[in-house]
Amino acid sequence: MSLQDLMLIIPAAVTAYVICYVSMPAIIKMAELKNLIDTPDGNRKLRDKTIPTLGGIGIFSAFIISYSVWGQAVNMEAFPFFVASMFILFLMGVRDDIIELKALTKLLVQIVAVLVLVYGGDVRIAGFGGLLGIGEIPAAVASIATVVILLALINAYNLIDGIDGLAGGVGTIVCFIFGIWFWGAGFLSYALLSFSLAGALIGFLAFNLYPAKIFMGDTGAMSVGFVLGFLSVEFLALNEMVAGNAWHIRNGEVFAVSILILPIVDTLRVIAIRLKRGERLFKADRNHIHHRILDMGVSHRQAALILCLFNGVIFGLAYITMPLDINLQLPIVIGTGMLIVPFVRLAVFFSRKVFNLRVHNSKSDSAGAAYDTN
Repeated sequence: MSLQDLMLIIPAAVTAYVICYVSMPAIIKMAELKNLIDTPDGNRKLRDKTIPTLGGIGIFSAFIISYSVWGQAVNMEAFPFFVASMFILFLMGVRDDIIELKALTKLLVQIVAVLVLVYGGDVRIAGFGGLLGIGEIPAAVASIATVVILLALINAYNLIDGIDGLAGGVGTIVCFIFGIWFWGAGFLSYALLSFSLAGALIGFLAFNLYPAKIFMGDTGAMSVGFVLGFLSVEFLALNEMVAGNAWHIRNGEVFAVSILILPIVDTLRVIAIRLKRGERLFKADRNHIHHRILDMGVSHRQAALILCLFNGVIFGLAYITMPLDINLQLPIVIGTGMLIVPFVRLAVFFSRKVFNLRVHNSKSDSAGAAYDTN
């Protein structure tokens, strides 16, 4: 960690921010002219006007350009395969945002993209850090596990893209946490990757915070989810390389889970509910965490803020409980994460009783975007 590194990190973040911020109005106008918009349905998509869904084009372009200029990509062996995988997901996302694809088609394309990275770029986890007594695992098993993890994170992140500012806000937090760790641990290329994406997401958030003028759509959600998954896998590998260093994170697997806790617990909740009801796993419904919080009468802006703060709280919990055995720490972190809905319900009830706060009607928020398609 040095001031000299900041001479790359700051320009990388600023460049990505400026490109995304400047390009977004043009993308919005183009989407409106070509009628590439998301239409309210009165159920999951709670707003009274149409919103463009191609924000991911600006995020992706800003991120790739900035990192290519400032990111020292030559130091990242897997970079060509990383870019190839991202382009596959990006192109599929654009296609899906314009003409919706079937869930199976999207999954198959995601698998191809992930396989390119894992087998072409040799990107994989080394083991499970002692979870359930499992340490290092054979390369073949590690590759399969990495594919599953990346697919899960891509789709989990896509699931939280449901209200104004939520996915972008969570993504920004995750990028900053990873960026600081990579910077401090001496992996500048990965730090620049993290801060470049953070800059692009901040530029996007200027148009996505309530009331949103544009959504990131599958174009952005799958691409960003993929990058966050890639950063998670690389963090786990590089964390082992700095064992004994001050920046080494004990139980790094739990640390990674805590950073991405919101998409992880939201996915677990939705899967559990759908299995219990005998419903299709890919059925669109209103069982996501953000839907449940909106139904409590919390505004879209408040819901996004609550969930972003919750993500930070769980990260803090993981840091505090780091000395624990991984088989005890992980259930504590995930178990606490699963309590977000009852915790918010209790907090809302307490606030109304004590402070007599006004109840919001989520269906009346003019641009509230409970718009996810999963």
